[in-house]
Amino acid sequence: MRRLFALLTSLLLAAPISAQGTVGVDPVARLFTAKPGDSVTQDLNIYNPNADPASLRVAVYLSDMDISETGETKYLSAGTLPESLKNWMTFSPTSLDLGGQQTQNVRYTVQVPKDAAPGTHWIMLMLEGQDAAPVPGKTLASFRLRVAHTVYVNVEPIKRSGEISGIFDQVPQTADRPYTIGVQYRNTGNAVSGVQGRVELRDAGGERIATLPLNLDVALPNHTLLLQASLTGPVPKGQYSALVVLNDGDPSRELLGEHVLSLPFDLTAPAPLPAPGAAGK
Repeated sequence: MRRLFALLTSLLLAAPISAQGTVGVDPVARLFTAKPGDSVTQDLNIYNPNADPASLRVAVYLSDMDISETGETKYLSAGTLPESLKNWMTFSPTSLDLGGQQTQNVRYTVQVPKDAAPGTHWIMLMLEGQDAAPVPGKTLASFRLRVAHTVYVNVEPIKRSGEISGIFDQVPQTADRPYTIGVQYRNTGNAVSGVQGRVELRDAGGERIATLPLNLDVALPNHTLLLQASLTGPVPKGQYSALVVLNDGDPSRELLGEHVLSLPFDLTAPAPLPAPGAAGK
């Protein structure tokens, strides 16, 4: 659970931007476990990191969020998704003014209905900053930046299940480029899962030549996720067996899949990066 929360936090943490109109939120994500009829409350710290004492207007509103197979986040109107927390959530205030380097709080409460469907439900609490008093005649310099606090609620009972639904490979166009292996995971359970694993490559004699990591990523319930690994040279041409090992948060099992790779030419080591300052000589 800690590892999944850390992943959700890292994926949804907005990169800091040093510009007027920036707003920050802490924490950036929360994962709650609740039963039907339960209520959970969270206080958020909303801060203006700018040294400029000018006030920053922050609008607070809800947005649904979906994640594509390749990890792209899509922002949707609140209430669009069947798993949306829109009708369960209240928050206050809906707007606030922050002076430079000032912090204020936003509080929200999620009231889980007694007839709530089991599984993960989620939503984003969006925080949109805009200069409260833009300079007249300089509207082009006034802009808005958004950050989000994402709320996940696991309504019990939770069922974690999934499968490897496909293994793919792509031969590089040149020998010094990486050979790409794609693993498609399908979340067949009702809970958000952190998925990670590895690909073990063996030659025709059964000797392991490489172990490639499949880095931790998020799979929403009833969604597919594409994890990718890259093999770089030197590797001689030939056939190789790939054993895929995945874990999706269930400590009692691992998901296994096999695939045969055909490498039509020798992979060479990638070209070395130029030394710092070499480009200018």
